[in-house]
Amino acid sequence: MRRLGATWTIVILVSISCMPGCGKSQGPLVGGNGNAQISLTIHDSPPVGITVLSLQVTIKTAMLQPGNVSITLPETAELTQLQSDTTILSSLQIPSGTYTSLVLDIENPSMTFINNTGGPITPPFQSQTCAINAVCQITPVTSGTTVTFSTAPVFPLVLAPNAEAGLELDFNLADLVQGDFSLNYFTTGAVSLTQLASVQGAAEIRRLRHVLGTVKLVQTNFFSFTTPTGVLMGINTDANTAFSFGAGCLANNFSCVKANQVLEVDISLEGNGTLLAKEVDLEADVNVEEISGLLVVLGAGAPPTNFQMLVRQASPAALTASPAVVGTLVTVTIGTPTIFTVDNHSFVLPAGPTFTTATSLLVGQELLSDVAFTQVPSPAITTSTIALRRSQVTALVFTAPTVGGTSFVLNPLPSLFQTALPTNITSLKVETTAQTNFENLTPNTIAGVTLGENISVGGFLFNTQPAPGTFTIAVDAVRGQPIPGP
Repeated sequence: MRRLGATWTIVILVSISCMPGCGKSQGPLVGGNGNAQISLTIHDSPPVGITVLSLQVTIKTAMLQPGNVSITLPETAELTQLQSDTTILSSLQIPSGTYTSLVLDIENPSMTFINNTGGPITPPFQSQTCAINAVCQITPVTSGTTVTFSTAPVFPLVLAPNAEAGLELDFNLADLVQGDFSLNYFTTGAVSLTQLASVQGAAEIRRLRHVLGTVKLVQTNFFSFTTPTGVLMGINTDANTAFSFGAGCLANNFSCVKANQVLEVDISLEGNGTLLAKEVDLEADVNVEEISGLLVVLGAGAPPTNFQMLVRQASPAALTASPAVVGTLVTVTIGTPTIFTVDNHSFVLPAGPTFTTATSLLVGQELLSDVAFTQVPSPAITTSTIALRRSQVTALVFTAPTVGGTSFVLNPLPSLFQTALPTNITSLKVETTAQTNFENLTPNTIAGVTLGENISVGGFLFNTQPAPGTFTIAVDAVRGQPIPGP
C-alpha cells in the first residue's frame, strides 16, 4: 500500500541567554526574563487519498542530557494549522553547559480526516469503519514514543553563559505516517534535528504569525493568552506594537486588551527569549459566542442556507454555551441578516476577490463566526457574522510564475477540494503581494517558486474563478516543502 505522502514539520527553537548556575523555570512561557527558552512550532502538508483535517500530538517531554534538563512542558501541537505558519509550544529556562543528546517523548496522537476515497475504509488497528465522505477520528498506533538525537552536527551542544542558540526539529509525514495509518518515528527521514543560526540579545530568531488565543492575564504592556491547544504564552508589547480592535475599542492601543478576549497576534521570538507582539488583532470580544474552523460541507440551495464546520477554536462564552464544541463537526445556520467580512487586518488584499454574501462561501475556507447557541425546540447554531480567515493548503506547483509575475497555480489539491460541492475545486491560483513572506525557497522570493515544487501557502480563499475549476487564494505566506515520496 502506498504510504501517505506528505511533510509536516515541528520546529523547536531554543534561545539561550543564561548566567552560570541559572536553573529551570517553574512557570509558563514568559518573555523578557533573559534565560534559556524553548519554543515549539509546526507546519505540514496533507496526505493522498484522504484529507487530514486535524493531526495532534503531545510533546510530553523534551530532555537535554546529561542532567534530564527539560526544555518543554507537556504541550499539544495541532499540525494541520501550521503548514505555512509557525507557533510556540513552550519556553523554559535551562542552565548553560555542554549537552550530548536530546530525548523526546511524543504521545497521544489523534487524527481527524474526511474520507474522499470513493468508498468506506477501515484503517488497520482501528475499530471503526469510515463511510464515504464522512469525517472520522482515529488514534494512530505508534512504533514507539521515545526519539533520541545525539549525533553531529548538533551534538555536542555547547551553551556558554549568555549564549543564544536555536534548534529545529522536522517531522516528515511521508516517512512518519505508514500505509496502515500508524506512526513510525524511526523510519529514515521521519524526524530530524538541525541547529539554527544564532542571534544576539533582542534580535529576532523567528517571526510567529497569526497565533490565536484567549487572553488570561493583563498587566502593564504585557498579557498572557492560551492557544486552542492549551499553550500558555506571555506576550510583551512596546510602542511599535500595532493594535486593531475596530469599533469595539477606537483607541486601538494596549488599553483595549481585556481578559477573555480572543486575539490573533503576530509575535517576534527574540534570541533572549522575549515574545514581543508586533500586531494584536481582536477576533472576539468578551462575552461574544464565537467559533472558528474549517468549512467542510456547503448546504444545499443557491445561496446556501447552512454549512458544516469542523470547529477548531471557541471563545469562552461559546464554551460556556457548548463545552464540547471544539473538535466536533457542527451544522451552522446562516442567520438573517448575517454580516460577511474578511479578517485580513493589516494584510492588503489584491483587487478583485470579494466575500460579501452566502454565495461567497466555499469548501476549504477557514471561517470565524459570531453565533448563537439555542436548545429549543432543538439544538441549533445560528450565525450573525461570518469572517473569512486564512486557509492553509499544500500542493505541487502546476504553473510556475512568469518572469516578473505575482501568481502561480497549485494542482492537484487535497481530496477535500477535489470532491467539493457544488463545484469541484481542481486548482488554486495563488496571488502574492508585496507583503507575502517567502520561506524555505531558493531564493526566498516568488522567483524561488518553480514548476513541480511542493508548496504550502497561507491566505484567503475566495469563491472567485479565473478559470473553470480554478479558484483564487490571496496569500501572505509561501513556504517550500520536501517533495512527497512514493
